[in-house]
Amino acid sequence: MSTSSNPASISGVEPPEFELRAARADDFGFARRLYMNSMKPLLMALDAWNADEMEMAFRSYFIPDEIKFVTLDGRDVGWFQVSETDHDVCIDQLYLIKDVRGQGIGTALVKAIISEAADQDKNVCLSFVHGNPAHTLYRRLGFRQVSEDDTKIHMRYETRQAG
Repeated sequence: MSTSSNPASISGVEPPEFELRAARADDFGFARRLYMNSMKPLLMALDAWNADEMEMAFRSYFIPDEIKFVTLDGRDVGWFQVSETDHDVCIDQLYLIKDVRGQGIGTALVKAIISEAADQDKNVCLSFVHGNPAHTLYRRLGFRQVSEDDTKIHMRYETRQAG
């Protein structure tokens, strides 16, 4: 996935030029900090924050072969994780540092993932914690809510006909 193949955001704003790179063993600390800093306020608002559980969850989620890092001007500014099943491409994680949010990077990443899923005749699924402002982005891009639980909303983007 390259930024040159990513369409502009729906609002017509071009995201800044960013690069993607594969995860490395030394990326764990940055990814963990960004994950915890992003998740803690959302889960605290739901009275669902448990530091030990989040630490264990992050360690189980961090699968370098599924992760790409987002760099801007040679600096890591985020990371995302994508896994696949026979029928779905799942956006398991997507985190950007605060000072680059709202610039179209997340939109470009999600659109590129949707495009790649469509090329494979797969749908896209994702889940996020209640209160996450990315909810607006996902709805704007055409995801629909399929379920929710006490802490998460689960959404799906249909790229192919059911059946």
